[in-house]
Amino acid sequence: MNRVAYLMLMGCLLLASGCSKEYSDADLVFLSVHEADLTISTPETSLFTETRPNAFLDPRTPERYAIGHIPGALSVPYRNIAGEWESLKGYNIIVVYGNTYNDPLAEAMSKTLMEYGLRDIRTLKGGLEAWMNSGQQITKGRKP
Repeated sequence: MNRVAYLMLMGCLLLASGCSKEYSDADLVFLSVHEADLTISTPETSLFTETRPNAFLDPRTPERYAIGHIPGALSVPYRNIAGEWESLKGYNIIVVYGNTYNDPLAEAMSKTLMEYGLRDIRTLKGGLEAWMNSGQQITKGRKP
């Protein structure tokens, strides 16, 4: 009987370890415009690892990105993330933004990136609207 209980316990542990963590709103880390700007402009350095750049990530459609985006922001539409997320592994901190406050697209992208295993994901509080309202510049045009 102990052996059966042990095998059942091991089976449950194996099943549980194979499941990926689901992320919720509580896992999101929000940054103000000032905090986000400072984070992007200050790459983290270490004696033990290679310095990787930080980046803004725009999950909106290419058309929305072309109308206006944060200078230097990467354009990775949410609908394309399954095929493009690995290109983001070369960045340290990624700050995701959407159009406005409580933007469901930005929040969904942040959670999805965490589910894919990217660790340092932040979300810009207020999105592009807060960015512009704080006097920051935007750039127009398609991604290079």
